[in-house]
Amino acid sequence: MTDCDQLVEIPPKDWIELKHLFQRDWPRHEFAYYLLGNYICWKSKHHEPIDVKCYSLNGNWRADGTFALQDGFEIYFYSAAQDVNCTTLIRLLSQIEWESYHEISMDYLEKYHPTVERIIGDRGLTVASSNLANYYFMSKEQALALPSPAIPAGFVFERLQLKDLDYIYAQWPLRNHISYEAGYGLLKRLIQLNANVGLFNDNGVLVSWCLTDQTGAHSDLQTMPEHCRHGYGRMVVVELAKRLACFGSDSKAYVLHDNHKSIKLFDSVGFANIQNLRWVVVNPTVKKNY
Repeated sequence: MTDCDQLVEIPPKDWIELKHLFQRDWPRHEFAYYLLGNYICWKSKHHEPIDVKCYSLNGNWRADGTFALQDGFEIYFYSAAQDVNCTTLIRLLSQIEWESYHEISMDYLEKYHPTVERIIGDRGLTVASSNLANYYFMSKEQALALPSPAIPAGFVFERLQLKDLDYIYAQWPLRNHISYEAGYGLLKRLIQLNANVGLFNDNGVLVSWCLTDQTGAHSDLQTMPEHCRHGYGRMVVVELAKRLACFGSDSKAYVLHDNHKSIKLFDSVGFANIQNLRWVVVNPTVKKNY
């Protein structure tokens, strides 16, 4: 860390070039590749302005692909640097004005956890929650080879629409952990802009669904309790993976370590647990020493 360090915004016109840095050694850097790809897509097709910023340390992102992306209260970061001590990433994160946020949510690879712990300690941040998840991955070739789900008579796969938003939000496990404005707005954006699959019965009732999140991962997999134990969740996971593959995308999912039901599901479909991911929420309120 030096006194000359500063955050330098990477203009959106350079995001594609940054994304392409992560195509080497595939799929080693796919987290950054699909994260950037998702936001590039959002910027290009959303009819409303999206306030998303991407930053590098001193403008040197071409050197090792170290960047941080800020979207509201969410911060993502990555580095392709070979430095095991994550020196550049630490210097970059140290320049973020953490105190200007009411709450910060971060999803990051477990290998960066010591870096985040250092920032938390240095800036006196309070950890509101910290969760470890299995990081599952399936290549598009594997997804295309999966047998298509045999859905029961009277059921149909449909893309989710905004008319389904209230229903989905009411079942969302995180609705009590994130403000209504942020959570509802996020689900609205995911339904509008990202790939998803909903399974509807012959009465038009949504019984099971799966979204894709900001990083491109399977997200918010839900089956209504009265329709559980019929394999519907597995059906929508497979269908979504196959649809993503047809778009040229691999599939991935983050499953919390204590979610044994979903772990069993993704294992059975054929996803590979390639590493771990952390989901951490911090509050900038400085800890008091008594």
